[in-house]
Amino acid sequence: LFRSKQWYQRRVRGFQTFQHYFKQINLRNLAMELGIKHFLRVFLLIVNTLTVVIGIATVAVAVLTFVNSSSYDVGESMFVVTVSIILIIGFLVLAIGVFGCIASITQSPVLSNVYSFLLAILFIVEVITLIFVIVREKDTTKVVMDMFESRVEKYYTNETSEAENQAIDVFQTSLECCGFDSFEDYDPSPPESCCRQEDTAWDECPTADQFKEGCEKSMKEFMDGAQDLIAAVIGFALLLNVVSIASACYIKRNTVPYDKM
Repeated sequence: LFRSKQWYQRRVRGFQTFQHYFKQINLRNLAMELGIKHFLRVFLLIVNTLTVVIGIATVAVAVLTFVNSSSYDVGESMFVVTVSIILIIGFLVLAIGVFGCIASITQSPVLSNVYSFLLAILFIVEVITLIFVIVREKDTTKVVMDMFESRVEKYYTNETSEAENQAIDVFQTSLECCGFDSFEDYDPSPPESCCRQEDTAWDECPTADQFKEGCEKSMKEFMDGAQDLIAAVIGFALLLNVVSIASACYIKRNTVPYDKM
């Protein structure tokens, strides 16, 4: 009987040791998952705070552009359609940022679902935009260059607005070129933006500071670079969306069990 009692006590101690060991393992795993969860919450909070700022800036730019729409040739440049799309994307990005911030702080499963749904919509929009940028790259470049050439021809007429002339001046100053084919596109003389020295008329501009080469080649290179940059930014945004959706799902999956403990 005494031996049976000792055997029983050893088995009990062994079971308690075994239980304590696995309890420590579970605590370590719990601590690790809580650490990952906390990191992802902070990550989503930072990302969505930046998203809110970007959304507000996008909406503000679109609204201000609408307010000043009288300065643009609305019909030819598809101004309204373009700015409307930008405005919609801005509101979508803003909504995603707000829901993401609240979901990161409250860990609400409902808000996490809404946040993931909005991210999925934005993901689809970004994919469509990326495909459009890649497929229509040459067409977009041609439209912009044809528009630039047309505005150069009408620079000194009443057919162009002051804003359009200012846009041409900015391009010529930045790209250090003049006209579309050459400086001879302007009649009677090139504008001040065709001179390296600011606010200097063409006749008073030193020959060494005159931009005589046309903007056709420079504009093509600029448009190609700009569209490549847009594609790269959209690609990064797609990657960030996937990471954000995965993070939100991970937080949602691990919130309920721990809150009930």
